Amino acid sequence: MIISIGTSPNPLIRSTTPGLETNKHGCIVTDGDNGLTSREGVYAGGDAVTGAATVILAMGAGKAAAKAIDEYIQNKA
Repeated sequence: MIISIGTSPNPLIRSTTPGLETNKHGCIVTDGDNGLTSREGVYAGGDAVTGAATVILAMGAGKAAAKAIDEYIQNKA
């Protein structure tokens, strides 16, 4: 078992990425399970979205975001 332990998202993300919506805890706000953020073409998942959680949850979010990113790229071409 591998456990991902964190206390809060990196505050640099919020302060260096204009237009990226975050909640009161500093977590990145996404649109549903696909990881789409408030910035076009920017996807997020894992602890940056949910706060401290397990690696398995982060991997699931990464897989969903990867699928959404692929669809985004395919539609841009």
